[in-house]
Amino acid sequence: MFDPQALKEIRKKADEISYYCMSRDQLADPHRISMALDQVCRALAMFAEMELHRMQHQHIPYDPQSYIKGRLGIAYRSVLQVPQEDSNTA
Repeated sequence: MFDPQALKEIRKKADEISYYCMSRDQLADPHRISMALDQVCRALAMFAEMELHRMQHQHIPYDPQSYIKGRLGIAYRSVLQVPQEDSNTA
């Protein structure tokens, strides 16, 4: 169901999020961490649902790979990309 390259990308993003959350010397924004945790949990739940369908030989009517990559992407941006200030303000 997943292609090997997609799995490598998912693992890399998950590792980067984990490293960020576990190694920060300064306090992180709790809202950003909470948002990232929510997205990672949703991705994990989808992976579990996909595996259950696979074990029961049932068809999945949607694309779990895109869903998981999307949720992980949101989590990644939540913690690893700091919002940029508007440079046009005085």
